[in-house]
Amino acid sequence: MPPLRTLTRRGDDRRMEHGGGDFKLLGRIDARIDGVPVKIGRRRERLLLGLLLLDMGHAFPARRLIELLWTGEVVPTSARASLHAHVSRLRGLFQGIVADSQEPIIASEGAGYALHGDPQRVDVHRFRSLARRADLASSAAECTALLDRALGEWQGPVLGGDGPQELMDRLGSGLNDVYLSAVTLRAEARLALGQHSSLLEELAQLVQEHPHHERIALLRMGVLYRSGQRSEALSVYEETRARLAADLGLDPGPDLRRAQEMILLADGMPEEWPRGLFGARWRETVTVSAERSAHRTTAGAAPPVPFVPPSAAGFTGREAELHRILELSQGARHSVSAVAIVGAAGHGKTALALEWAHRHQGRYPGGLEIVDLQGYSARPVLSPAEVLRTLLTRRGIPPERIPHGMAELTSLYHSELAGSPSLLVLDNAVSAQQALALLPPAPGSLALVTSRNRLSNLLVTADVGMIQLGPLPPDDAHQLLRHVVGADRTEAEPRATAELAALCGHSPLALRIAAANMVMHPRCRIADHAQALRTDNRLGCLAIFGDRGSSVGSSLALSVRRLEHEAQVFFRALGLLSAPVADRSALERLTGLPRARVSDLLDLLFAEHLVHVDGAGRFHLDELTWQYARLLAMDDTHTATGIGPCSLKKHINHLVCAADDG
Repeated sequence: MPPLRTLTRRGDDRRMEHGGGDFKLLGRIDARIDGVPVKIGRRRERLLLGLLLLDMGHAFPARRLIELLWTGEVVPTSARASLHAHVSRLRGLFQGIVADSQEPIIASEGAGYALHGDPQRVDVHRFRSLARRADLASSAAECTALLDRALGEWQGPVLGGDGPQELMDRLGSGLNDVYLSAVTLRAEARLALGQHSSLLEELAQLVQEHPHHERIALLRMGVLYRSGQRSEALSVYEETRARLAADLGLDPGPDLRRAQEMILLADGMPEEWPRGLFGARWRETVTVSAERSAHRTTAGAAPPVPFVPPSAAGFTGREAELHRILELSQGARHSVSAVAIVGAAGHGKTALALEWAHRHQGRYPGGLEIVDLQGYSARPVLSPAEVLRTLLTRRGIPPERIPHGMAELTSLYHSELAGSPSLLVLDNAVSAQQALALLPPAPGSLALVTSRNRLSNLLVTADVGMIQLGPLPPDDAHQLLRHVVGADRTEAEPRATAELAALCGHSPLALRIAAANMVMHPRCRIADHAQALRTDNRLGCLAIFGDRGSSVGSSLALSVRRLEHEAQVFFRALGLLSAPVADRSALERLTGLPRARVSDLLDLLFAEHLVHVDGAGRFHLDELTWQYARLLAMDDTHTATGIGPCSLKKHINHLVCAADDG
């Protein structure tokens, strides 16, 4: 054991140092020096130590410490004096057992205190470090080993029973996200290693604890499917869908819907679980026997089509748009063959199409089909031929009768749908050309085509009506929040509810994400959520806790990735503007591009609903889109281009020259 030294004094500061200290904040607050417990009798002093350890190495203002230490209580006038006394007693507990050569632990810094030392002596920092390393692991085995160590540190919520529940909710939400991500990542890694049997009980418990977490439900479906329990895997999907609809007013996400469809199409044989959903990050693969692989259906070669819900869960507003689609579909002179519903990411295009289809599918005896064309998705865009093969398979056409050529596929598709009006929802189209080849042929049939692209060519090449979908009106946005969060909460805080809706840009996606997070944190006021959106990273807040893939930012990223390289760089330039409104001359000065090229690039962004252009040569961005552009502009790593904002003009000019030379 190293020799014990005395506490050193430096001016008016008393600094505490130790040799072999170890601190726990997860599940309980505990301090040990060389394995010997340090008894901290007062709850508020244990809590003070925990707060300083959480923010180790940074000065903690005294007023902030007071606010947190007396959370949920009336702060006494003697609070500052009490804080100083608590600090003195904490220092005294360690006096005589600290080494002079070590970094100081507690120091008076400015108008507050800071705790210095080795973060690896604190369980919460060890946990974070191991989780970060696991996320970057190159193999599933390495990832599993690191997460076993990380989760071994987790003995319960941060600060344990020493902090009031309100404080634990405020300080622990981000850490709880990391914990849940670690749990799901470890399950994913173990599934990639073929350890599905040992995961059955663990994932069943996790689904009970986190009934709205789609990644956990997806993993449980995979484990059950791999274990030969096909019907049980499908039941998990239905149970999750029902919970999301009843509790949050949400539909299952695309990965969960895709998994359900893949199981349905697999003819009862557990195939290799699709890497498109998880597991692709690691080298290991779990193989299946040749006997099982032989049971793959022809339709399985094409990316499957998502599950069709009976209606968009918790659908709110849009009555004018619903009526307009009805008018277009049964016009007095003639009805259109398709209605395109276009708008920016998160504006509820799919929900509108599904709601209309649910209300009116009885008018189409040929049936209702819904296809996700994957135009704006992490998965490859579906070709018209892939979609036609899937639609023909759904109609019971044997695989051996399905041709390979596009002309033959179209002919068979038209013959199958001839004579009976049908309703087809072509969701998430990337272009007019993709949708045009799939329009139903029978008179009286209708296709609802949704896209972030404006699909202008459809107006030229087909008899199509157009619905431009913008943000929700304020009253409908309020109603959506009321539906998901509950009338008792929204009526108790009407001004905060209105502010939160405005900070979400009245975007249905942003509103539903914010509402879902409020449901998961019932003790937090709506005003607290609004303040976080106003003062913190707004796009960072607009993500489902524990599932960062479900976020406004990730949705916008899918739109930007569809742009050509030069247009992506140009979009990032918009984030350097001081406001989301400007004219072309401002962009000419910013980028150094000629007026004609600025106009061309603005047209590309306009086509994808990333900017809105008026007739006076001015343009503007939706607030959340501008926030995303600002994040990209400030990101010096720029993995796609390797440039920073300061070299943006030079880089864009380089692209222009390269394009001109070509």
